[in-house]
Amino acid sequence: MQTSIFWTRLKKHQQYLYISMLLIAVFFIGSSLITPKITSVTEDLIQDIIQGNLKSKENIVAFEFNQLNNSFKNSQKILQNSQNNSFEFLKEKLLFTSDLAIENHSIYNSFVSIDIPKRIRETHFSNKEDSLYQKEIDTFLKNIHFVEDEVVIDTIITKANNVINRKIYIKKLSNNNVVYTGYDVDLISFWSYFSEAYKGDGGYTVITNKDGICMLHPDTAYIGKKIDTYFSTISIEQILKSSLKINGYYVPNNINSLKDKAISEFLDLEVLRYFDTIKIGNTPLIVVVSFPVDIHLKETTKNLQGYFSWISFLAFTTFMLLLIASRLQLKKEYVENLKVVEEKEQLIYSNEKYQKENAILQLNQLKKKINPHFLFNSLNSLHVLIDLNPDLSQQFVLKLADVYRYLLDEREGNLISVKEEMSFLEQYIFLQEIRFNKSLHVTIKNNCDDTILVKKIPFLSLETLVENAIKHNEITKINPLMISVVIDEDFITIKNNYTPRKCKAKDSHHIGLTYLENTYQFYNISAFKTGVIDDEFVCILPFIT
Repeated sequence: MQTSIFWTRLKKHQQYLYISMLLIAVFFIGSSLITPKITSVTEDLIQDIIQGNLKSKENIVAFEFNQLNNSFKNSQKILQNSQNNSFEFLKEKLLFTSDLAIENHSIYNSFVSIDIPKRIRETHFSNKEDSLYQKEIDTFLKNIHFVEDEVVIDTIITKANNVINRKIYIKKLSNNNVVYTGYDVDLISFWSYFSEAYKGDGGYTVITNKDGICMLHPDTAYIGKKIDTYFSTISIEQILKSSLKINGYYVPNNINSLKDKAISEFLDLEVLRYFDTIKIGNTPLIVVVSFPVDIHLKETTKNLQGYFSWISFLAFTTFMLLLIASRLQLKKEYVENLKVVEEKEQLIYSNEKYQKENAILQLNQLKKKINPHFLFNSLNSLHVLIDLNPDLSQQFVLKLADVYRYLLDEREGNLISVKEEMSFLEQYIFLQEIRFNKSLHVTIKNNCDDTILVKKIPFLSLETLVENAIKHNEITKINPLMISVVIDEDFITIKNNYTPRKCKAKDSHHIGLTYLENTYQFYNISAFKTGVIDDEFVCILPFIT
C-alpha cells in the first residue's frame, strides 16, 4: 500500500525526477569523458617522473661505485705502463695507491703482493694490525692459478657477519715478476653510507653483479645473496644485451628501458621495476630501480582529484537541493491526503475480511450440500452392490466412511495439501466409478516429484470440480464422461469432455466455483481460470503459497 502511495505522489512531480536524472546522467557522462583524459595525463607525468628518477639514481650509483673502483683502476694503469719505470719506483707507486685506497670508509683493507722468481713472495697490507686478514689473503693468492699475462678477479665473498666485494688485479711484468694488487669493499658499510647520503624518495635501488648476486639493497639480508626472483620474467642475459658498449660505457640500446611489474618482497606492494646496466671498469653491474605504483599515482593525481572532487560536490549539492524541494512538496500533499489514504486502507481491509468470511461460509454451505446429496446416491449404489458383489460392497462402505471422515474433520482455514486432497479424490472417484460403472473414466497424472505434493490448494477443490463435471454433463455408455487431473509444477489442470445436460440440475447454485473464486481472490491470485476450450471444460487450479 505504501509503495502505491509513493508512486502516485511521484507521478505528480515527474519534473523533479526528470531534472534529477538528467543531472546524474550529465555527471556520469562527464566523468566518463574526463576520467580517461586524467588517466592519460597522469600516466605521462608518472613516466616523466620515473624516467627522471631512474637516470638520477643510475648516475648516483655509477658515481659511487666508480669511487670505490678508482684505486683499482689506478693500480691497473700503473702496472700496464710499467715498462718505462724501474721496479722500485713501480713498487713505491703501488704501495702509495694501496694506502690511499683505504681512505674510503667502505674499503676494509688493501694489499700489494710481489712474486719474484726464486724468492719468497713479498706482501704489503695497508692495515697491518689485522693478522687474520693477512693469512686469509695469503691463502687466497696461493690458490690462484696464474696462466695469463693479466688477470682480473672481481668476486663477492660472504663471511659470518659481513659481505665483501674482493677486487684483485694480477700482472706479469717483463722481468717475469708477478704483481698482485687489490682490496676488499665492505658492502654492508657501503650500504650504510649510501642509504644515509641518498635518502630521497621515489623508489628504491638494488644493484647486482652480472651473476645476479646482490651488492646493494635496502634490506641488508639480501646483500651477498643471489636474487633470482628479480629476473624471473626478464633474464640477466636480456638486460645485458639491451645495452651497447660505447667507449667503455654501457648505454641503452633503445629509448625505453626494460621494465616489469612485480610484488616487492621488501615493501609488500606492487612496484614497477626498471632494469638497466652500468659499467664499472671492465665489470658490468645491473641496476634495478623499483617504483611503488600506488604511491606515485597518488602523488601525481592528488591535485587533479581535488578539482574533480569540487565538481562532484557541486553536482551533488545541486541534486540534493532539487530533491529536498521535491520532498517538501510531496510531504505537503501527503499530509493533505493522509485521511483519504487511511479510509481507503480501512475499506480494503474490510473487503478482504468479507472475502475470507464469505469463502468460509460458502465452504460450509458446500459441505452441507454434499452430505445429504452424496450420501443418498452412495446408499443407492451400495444397495445394488450388496447383492451383486458382497466383497466390493465392503470396500465401498470403507471408502464411504473415509470420505465422510475427511469431510467432518475440523481444520483451521480452508487450505489443504495436494497430497491429502488427492488421497481424498481417489476415494471419492472409487465410489463414483462404482455408481456409474463404465460410463465414468477418471485419470490422474503427476508430472512432478513429491515436493509438489506439500503445496496448498483450497479444501475440496478437486472434489468440487469432479462433482460439477458429473452433475452438469450427460453420462452414458455410448457417451462416457472422461475426466483428467494433471499435476504440473505450478498448478493442477482438470479437464472433462463438455456434453452439457439438456435439463439443468435444479439444485445447482454454482456454490462450488464461487467458493473457489472467492478463495483465490482473498489470496490475490489471478491464475484461477475456468472455461470451455475445444469441446472441453478446463479449469486451472494454481497452488497457494
